[in-house]
Amino acid sequence: MLVPIQSDIVMLENITQTITSTSASFRAITKRINKETINDSLRWELIHGLLAPQKYISSKFFYDDYGSRLFEWITQLPEYYPTRTEKSIIQNNANELFAQLSHINLIELGSGDCSKISLVLKAITPSKLSNITYYPIDFSPASIEQSKSELKREFPELEVKGIAGDFTQLKSLPNEQPRIICFFGSTIGNFETQEAEKLLNGIQEIMNPGDQLILGLDMVKDISVIEAAYNDSQRITEAFNKNILRACNKLIDTDFFIPDFDHLAFFNKELNRIEMHLVANTDIEISSPWLKQNLSFKQGDRIHTENSQKYTKDMIQHLANKSHLHINKMYTDENSWFSIIQLMK
Repeated sequence: MLVPIQSDIVMLENITQTITSTSASFRAITKRINKETINDSLRWELIHGLLAPQKYISSKFFYDDYGSRLFEWITQLPEYYPTRTEKSIIQNNANELFAQLSHINLIELGSGDCSKISLVLKAITPSKLSNITYYPIDFSPASIEQSKSELKREFPELEVKGIAGDFTQLKSLPNEQPRIICFFGSTIGNFETQEAEKLLNGIQEIMNPGDQLILGLDMVKDISVIEAAYNDSQRITEAFNKNILRACNKLIDTDFFIPDFDHLAFFNKELNRIEMHLVANTDIEISSPWLKQNLSFKQGDRIHTENSQKYTKDMIQHLANKSHLHINKMYTDENSWFSIIQLMK
């Protein structure tokens, strides 16, 4: 469920209104929903993963308010090349991509902080900003409100309408103007291959002819560079990974003790991806009123928390083909560490 953010934070559990193709119904907030309905859905997702033969927790649960702050810290670490490399590509090619935009909806999926979209907005002719509406879509309402506040200070003529929710459940988008959909950060790489294809195909289905999807993808490179980005010397990524257990404790009242698990991140050569896991460092029994019996962990048992796919050009073309999207142009950095892909329907 995606929820418009008004002048004050409007929490997902307090509102329900499906986004439709008209701006009037998109803005309308007419129904209240039961908080437990949403929480039960999230609980089911957590429980399903924890009861799987190979236990896992969806990476979406990283991004509570604390996790979002940790990730912002990660993006500034010297080892974490993806953010600064992607920003350099956006900055170096922003004029070609964005300078002439006018009368559009600028939509960002998984928006997080506003540092990348700010580079886009700076490239747009100032006189045209008043004709653009920016829609950040993110799991964290606090991140959206922070971005909205910062953007309104820097670009007062810009209209910002935040949407708090899970962009993987996207069924429609604001449709009163042509749309540029930005999906930065190689976030698509957090999904299994078939899930990524399904997600992009779903976006393609709600795109109109002439709409663009600007997709950021992390590329295959020297393994030591990749692994260092997920095993930083300050151990911020470790804290970020372990924080996901707090989401479990909050949502399904588990009694995970964070020090009982170690951070593990490595490059899977066969699948061309980073995998992050939490590894039990002792035998553990985890209880929850939402479980019929305790969760048992033996020392060395893992919880899979994230994948981060790394791409080759052939993989990018395959992804575009499967999603029924056309690659208009690819942009990269001097080391070919990261790529920005301009896709059209």
